[in-house]
Amino acid sequence: MSAGRIVSKGKITDLSKGFRLKEHKPFSVYVRPKTLSTLERDVVLNCKLYAEEEFGDVPVTLFSWVELCIIEIAPSDELLNGYDIYWGAGSSAETL
Repeated sequence: MSAGRIVSKGKITDLSKGFRLKEHKPFSVYVRPKTLSTLERDVVLNCKLYAEEEFGDVPVTLFSWVELCIIEIAPSDELLNGYDIYWGAGSSAETL
């Protein structure tokens, strides 16, 4: 993430247990509404950032890679119903 380039990526398809990469590697997200006629500009994501020990809500802009250095996304039963979420990392990464 420090180099500013995404070199590995994937789609988040299940948030029932949350999401993180192996070895707690940091990642960014791209969030896209499933309904493209929406007027929304952002969505609130409950996540843990690189320098944080607790989960917290943070607004995430839609239709662009965010600058956040995310370590983990909290479990959610609803978020993927309305949005496609893609992850991108600055190093080779695998999901759990």
